[in-house]
Amino acid sequence: MKKQICAILILINLMSNAGLLLAAEETLSSAEALSLDQSLRIAYVKNPRMIEARKSISAAKGRWIQAEALPDPELELEVGGYKKNEDGVRDKSLDAVSVSQPLDPLGARFLRGRIAYDSVRIAKGDLNLVWGEVRKQIIELYARIQAEEKAQEIALDNLNATRQFFTRVETRFQSGNALQSDAIRARIEVSRAENDLLIRQKNLKVSKGEMNLALGRSVESPLSLSESLEYEALHYEYEKIKSIALEQRADIRNEKTRLSSRKKGFWSALLKTFFPQMAIGVERTTEEYENDTSLLLKASYPLWGFNLGAVKEAKAEKDIQKVRLEALERQVGLEVYRAFLEAELTDQQVTLQKKALDEANELLRQITLQYESGEVPFLTYLENIKTIKETRLAYFNVLKDYKEKVAELERVIQATPAPEGVKQ
Repeated sequence: MKKQICAILILINLMSNAGLLLAAEETLSSAEALSLDQSLRIAYVKNPRMIEARKSISAAKGRWIQAEALPDPELELEVGGYKKNEDGVRDKSLDAVSVSQPLDPLGARFLRGRIAYDSVRIAKGDLNLVWGEVRKQIIELYARIQAEEKAQEIALDNLNATRQFFTRVETRFQSGNALQSDAIRARIEVSRAENDLLIRQKNLKVSKGEMNLALGRSVESPLSLSESLEYEALHYEYEKIKSIALEQRADIRNEKTRLSSRKKGFWSALLKTFFPQMAIGVERTTEEYENDTSLLLKASYPLWGFNLGAVKEAKAEKDIQKVRLEALERQVGLEVYRAFLEAELTDQQVTLQKKALDEANELLRQITLQYESGEVPFLTYLENIKTIKETRLAYFNVLKDYKEKVAELERVIQATPAPEGVKQ
């Protein structure tokens, strides 16, 4: 009778294991597995934010073209004869035609074009900034999926071990060598392990959905990774990267370009103070008493105020931009320092957790032998199993955090080159 009960319990466990194994395997796609480099290349081309940033460059180039163009010419028609003549007839006719071309003050159009070109450079810098953020997002999602796949494996292993343990406890209880409370507690642990596995599967699906969105794909597209979560030593030195950041950061370059634009705007305002806005043209008069062609020359000068308000505004904007640049350079120094310390800390934490993981594996071997030989009680065994599971999860979580911190450090120092093989 006892053997039949044990056989039934083992059969139930095997069937349940098969069902959960199938559910776990459903989270892995049959599609081609993506490496991290492949994911980055796809994101560089198809990520919505990257597409938007490239379109912004095109828009800035369009504004640059328009800024360098001459002002639109003006056409003026003069039609007379609306007043009735002696015969009571309106003799309407085209009396005069004039065409004129407005001209900016000397040097103003050139400076306007240079300012527009600076906007193109800023848009390109913004593309680099967006790529730094997208690259960091892809690396974080890739590491998170890797960690959650490991967490799912750990949860499945824990469930298998818990079920095997429940079978042994139930067998001992049926033979009178264990308490009924031990069997009930073992059954509760099985339910907890099943719930934990379901949660891990859900989290993995959500993370894959987020990765698909970042790759410009639909949420439910099949996705699998070809790389596992592995440790790579931190190869950055603070003294070297803090100077690199000030040279390579796209936002600092953008602020310098904006400062240059503000200076050009200041000089443009000054030029408008001294040089008038001109217009040249030709007028053709066809009236009966006057049939002639004239050359037109127009000038507009800021006589009331001499454009001093615009000059003052441009100078203030230039000074404000200079303050912003200096503040950003100081802020970047802090960001680099903080990002380096966080990456260095998680690097050390990975080393510590790796030692704890090795000790946990040894603990599993010893506590299993001790429990089977009756050297440790039931609850002590369960507490040690829980500690072992948490230690394994902690190692992969801190390894994931380490990947994220390194990605943030690379973003901060602008060590984010475009992937190889993609058109920039």
